[in-house]
Amino acid sequence: MRAPINKYTITNLNLRKEPSKSAMIIKVIPAYSRFELIDSDDEWLKVLYDDQIGYVYKDYVSVTKVTTSNVHLRAKPSKNSQSMKVIKKHQEVEVVDQDGLWSQGFYDGKLGFIYSGYLSDDGAKSDPDKLAVFYTDMTKYVNDNKIKSPTPFLLTTDLKAKQTYVFEDNKGTWKELYRWPSTIGAPVTPTITGTFHISGRKPSFGTDRYQVKYATRIKDGYYYHSILYDPSGTRIIDDRLGEALSHGCIRLVPENAKWIYDNILDGTTVVIH
Repeated sequence: MRAPINKYTITNLNLRKEPSKSAMIIKVIPAYSRFELIDSDDEWLKVLYDDQIGYVYKDYVSVTKVTTSNVHLRAKPSKNSQSMKVIKKHQEVEVVDQDGLWSQGFYDGKLGFIYSGYLSDDGAKSDPDKLAVFYTDMTKYVNDNKIKSPTPFLLTTDLKAKQTYVFEDNKGTWKELYRWPSTIGAPVTPTITGTFHISGRKPSFGTDRYQVKYATRIKDGYYYHSILYDPSGTRIIDDRLGEALSHGCIRLVPENAKWIYDNILDGTTVVIH
């Protein structure tokens, strides 16, 4: 059994009976309160708070970041401020606010400030020289950097070009199998960046406004999935690709999302920049 995943509200937040802004409010969760995450989709989280299960809107919830080295949790946003704790490398921090060079977040139940340069989505520091190749020659990037995947496939998404690549192992060399136009996270709800591993899938999910199909989880509430259908899942209502407008998930035409859903096994490496 997995350990409970705890997150925090960043403001007073309605706990609703269903994943909809018009659904009944069960109760209001105070700002900076901890709750347990049960499941996550594109916009909504299913959570347990005060022995009650409901849904909260993702935009008002802490964002998980990972430390890239040992770093101080400080009482104030200053390198001269008191150190409350030293957080070791590759530890998860729940960030509730970011202002300039500093992030405010919870670690081990304590709220403090961390220099943002020591946080990333995957716990790795980016290398500008390597990323230059990522954006210009994806096949060269994955082979020169000897990117590993425990399955015969590798997925990458170029957020600048808004394209998703599928690579297949060909006797120890990655060969490009597909390249697909994609829609990515909007500037205020960006797609995560770094190296991740596929961890589950759902045939569909949605709200009272839309439904998506063939959802393959990258991490937490971030998925590869189809473009948007109406709530019944019978009619496409938003087929835009090559744009930055999602809640962080990566949208594909249905047949491409289905190909990933059907063929990409859990554990497959995903690289996004």
